[in-house]
Amino acid sequence: MFGAVLLTPVVAAEIGIDASGATSKAGGNAIRQSLAAGWLTIVKLDAEVSYPPLNPGVDAGVDAGESSSIALALHQQACGERVLMIIDDRCGRAEARRQGLPIVGTAAVLVLAKERNLIPTCGPLLLAMREEGYFLSDALVAAVLNQAGES
Repeated sequence: MFGAVLLTPVVAAEIGIDASGATSKAGGNAIRQSLAAGWLTIVKLDAEVSYPPLNPGVDAGVDAGESSSIALALHQQACGERVLMIIDDRCGRAEARRQGLPIVGTAAVLVLAKERNLIPTCGPLLLAMREEGYFLSDALVAAVLNQAGES
């Protein structure tokens, strides 16, 4: 759907990807296949690439993975690339918006995938995400299922 998804090494570590591309987390096989196919690419940032938070008080809630992702997105955008951040954390989303970056959440990606007939339903994937510890509010799940025509 997006051509390629770029991850920083910090985000890769957060989701359990080691230097060889192996992961012990749920979905590890899919992650390895996506790396091998080039859909996921781990991009190391130069040390001097960073982003200046527009609201440092609020930025305190932005973790290292989100910070590195915002820095990468800003760098890619400055290089003339089209950027769309897939980001779910509330503080990270707010900071990305303040930086002028376009964002989408994982739940919206599932709806897009269904609309493009890449997946048959969203419901089982949302349930699996919850079972793996991914926080999805009941209201969000209901909204996604409604938008996907699964309510």
